Amino acid sequence: MTATNQTISESDRRFENLAQKVPVVIFRTDLAGNCLYVNERWCEISGLSLKQSLGQGWRVAVHPEDLRLVEAQAYKILPNQKSLKIEFRLQNPQGKITWVLSESVAEIAENGRIIGCIGTIVDISERHQIEEALRESEERFAVMANNAPVMIWMSGLDKLCNFVNQGWLDFTGRTMAQEVDNGWAQGLHPEDLEHCINTYTTAFDQRESFIIEYRLKRYDGQYRWILDTGTPRFNANGSFAGYIGSAIDISDRKQAEITLQQRAEELTRLNIILAKTTTLLQQRNQELDQFAYVASHDLKAPLRAIASLSEWLEEDLADQLPEENQHQLQLLRGRVRRMEGLINGLLEYSRIGRIHTELSTVNVDLLLKEVIDSLQPPATFHIEIQPGMPTFFTKKFPLQQVFANLIGNAIHHHTRADGHVKISVRDLGKYYEFTVADDGPGVPVEYHNKIFVIFQTLEPRDSKENTGIGLAIVKKIVETEGGAITLKPVPGTGSTFHFTWPKRTLE
Repeated sequence: MTATNQTISESDRRFENLAQKVPVVIFRTDLAGNCLYVNERWCEISGLSLKQSLGQGWRVAVHPEDLRLVEAQAYKILPNQKSLKIEFRLQNPQGKITWVLSESVAEIAENGRIIGCIGTIVDISERHQIEEALRESEERFAVMANNAPVMIWMSGLDKLCNFVNQGWLDFTGRTMAQEVDNGWAQGLHPEDLEHCINTYTTAFDQRESFIIEYRLKRYDGQYRWILDTGTPRFNANGSFAGYIGSAIDISDRKQAEITLQQRAEELTRLNIILAKTTTLLQQRNQELDQFAYVASHDLKAPLRAIASLSEWLEEDLADQLPEENQHQLQLLRGRVRRMEGLINGLLEYSRIGRIHTELSTVNVDLLLKEVIDSLQPPATFHIEIQPGMPTFFTKKFPLQQVFANLIGNAIHHHTRADGHVKISVRDLGKYYEFTVADDGPGVPVEYHNKIFVIFQTLEPRDSKENTGIGLAIVKKIVETEGGAITLKPVPGTGSTFHFTWPKRTLE
């Protein structure tokens, strides 16, 4: 063996040793596609032995669905002498799938003739799995984004929009091509464009989230208020990747805010008017109180004088006055007492609701006994109080007035001295319902509503002194406190008044 042949042989051995050790497949074929050479890495990936792989045996290792693709691409490199890259699947006898990348070129002899091809095969299964997972992730994102009930957009490192979801496209009535880059800005209201761009670019430069409201043109040409929230997004390695945002139509809410603002302004204006009216009302109440005091004093003084003069006349002329004149003087004093009662009743009626009364704990049983004692009914008159009257938090004086008027009327208008009045109560939750029932002459049904009207009386004033104010006062007090009063018809004679009285709470 010559030195040259020995050197070539040594070189071939080094190449063979190197080819067997490299972590990629090395192969060589002839023009007919017969495998002339493969290294050990091929055997590891394909699961075939060297002997099984030579000739046309390599085809067994190619996935059946990819074999035609491999054959078609292989024939392209021979006439054009171009390199070829192709991805396909290998399948070993146990069925394991391996994704590979093959790169090959035409093999040219010294005389320039193409004699086959040589190439490498690299295992790209891991990369392919990552790409597949990424593709699936992108598909899931697309499905989610396009079915989301909000408009979604994305931008890249260049600040330009690179994606909008179907919701956005449906809202604007435009295509993806029209919306990407800066196309989306064409739908912004001209008055909102500068503010919107400045907010976005400032947040982008500082990698901060932002929230902005602007008007965006809808598919029908109408501008709608949009609430847009943008958030920076990052890659798995923490590097900044751009922004993702969501937008919703808030036009209804915006209109409600505008309406609310208008109502608030109107309420402020009304409050100012109310404050002025309240001040004016307070002044008028003060004037009314002063007038009532003066009127009461000025009217009662001559009435008392008239009553005194009639008494003096009757005393001085007792033996000289005929019985008819004495009766007339008694009628005169009765008119004076009625007039004085009318003045007192009018003053009391006018003050209802205008005088502040403190709340206190009231024992109704004790209150009724105080009222009855002050009325001094005849000894033969029986007033029955139902056991278990409540003790609750309320205004004592108005409640006392109501009971005094109702019980006083029952005594005053009764036709017998041995009359009977029964006072009872029912708990209605937020209210107590009190009942004052008597066995007197009663009130005809046709007068049940009229008796609560001021100055209304059922008996001639000459037969019984009556101002016609008492029940009007009762009704006004009860309704001022938030209750209601009714006179219900009952079989036989008598009157039954029901009135509700609210329970108060400590505030």
